Amino acid sequence: MTVFSLQPAHFFNLGARSWADNEQHLIDAGVKAGGGIAWVGRGADGIVVPRSYRSKAGFDEACATLLSDGLPVHVRLTGGGVVPQSADVVNLQLVYPAVTAQPLQVSEQHYLMLCALLEKLFAVFGIITGYQTVSGSFCDGRFNLAHNGRKIAGTAQCWQRLPGVPDAYTVLSSAVILADNPHGLTERANLLETALGSGVRYLPEKTTAVGVLSGAGAGDVCAELVRLLEAEAFGEGFSFD
Repeated sequence: MTVFSLQPAHFFNLGARSWADNEQHLIDAGVKAGGGIAWVGRGADGIVVPRSYRSKAGFDEACATLLSDGLPVHVRLTGGGVVPQSADVVNLQLVYPAVTAQPLQVSEQHYLMLCALLEKLFAVFGIITGYQTVSGSFCDGRFNLAHNGRKIAGTAQCWQRLPGVPDAYTVLSSAVILADNPHGLTERANLLETALGSGVRYLPEKTTAVGVLSGAGAGDVCAELVRLLEAEAFGEGFSFD
């Protein structure tokens, strides 16, 4: 069983560190704590991409163009694709220890546990979800959370080996929750692909959001997510052993 210690909002600080350095900061804090830590926060205007995007032709020029329009492009530790950020996005970062000789073989189990948490979150707002791919959505993946075939959250993982300890890892398990304005977020993701000249375009009809389906806002999502993370019943049912 893992009990998560919630970190303050300013712990993930893009004014002080890059996105990837903030993620590493969380991982290092988890290692130091020797247990699970969590961070929940609303996004700020920008776009987040995996490290693989740095090798794309014209990436630096595209970043400069978007930055001049007030949209910084951040690089993260986890894989996947383009993730737009704004105050309509709620970010969740979980860090916890894991012991396994085969991390690739057990990573699915860890995704499913994160999906179960997100399903519970959305159910509070009367939204029934399940995990699936959503072709045409930004940062599509097998463990999206979707409602009626439309993406409402994405997930990702990063595993780091704990030095000097056989089969010991620290897991960064992340989720991006669409709280509102899904069409605007899709348009934002397309801005980067347009600047890159990639020809890739994401489809607005492939996403939805908590606010669209329930009228709740990003602040409501943050508050309920924190409540779930702090609830004793949740801790009893969310085991990484």
